[in-house]
Amino acid sequence: MNEESVMSTAACEGRTEASTPDAVVARVIGVVDELIALIEDENRNLARGLPASLSGSAERKNALATGLEVWVAHVERHRVCAAVADAALRERLVERVGVLRVAMDENIARLKQAIAASRRRVDAIMRAIRDEVATRATYGDTGRMGRPIEAGAFCKGIRA
Repeated sequence: MNEESVMSTAACEGRTEASTPDAVVARVIGVVDELIALIEDENRNLARGLPASLSGSAERKNALATGLEVWVAHVERHRVCAAVADAALRERLVERVGVLRVAMDENIARLKQAIAASRRRVDAIMRAIRDEVATRATYGDTGRMGRPIEAGAFCKGIRA
């Protein structure tokens, strides 16, 4: 599915082959299917423990979600589903939207887990920095080794 067909309903608005209700629903199903594939791939990556920032799919996922919103608005505005001649196509749309919801629910849960894991990593790094700073001695006014500085003084204002 190319970017133009996702982001615009211009083909549906005109008197083209894509303006038939069945063609519009088929196109919406195509966008939903692409979004499902992308989310399921991201879920697999997150399940393997990759940080959310490395998934690399956020931009495309947002573009597809925006495109889907445009198509859904078009379908609702023109009451396309009521005019669909192919009942199986209408049922397929309902089924694919259900699959999308399940994938999105899993994606939200996995993203929350990935964010929590990233927070734990940042906290561990900050603890290590504080511990390292606390054990180091500094040079005093005379150029000789002075007392160790307090970790709190070094990390003041730094939050994990």
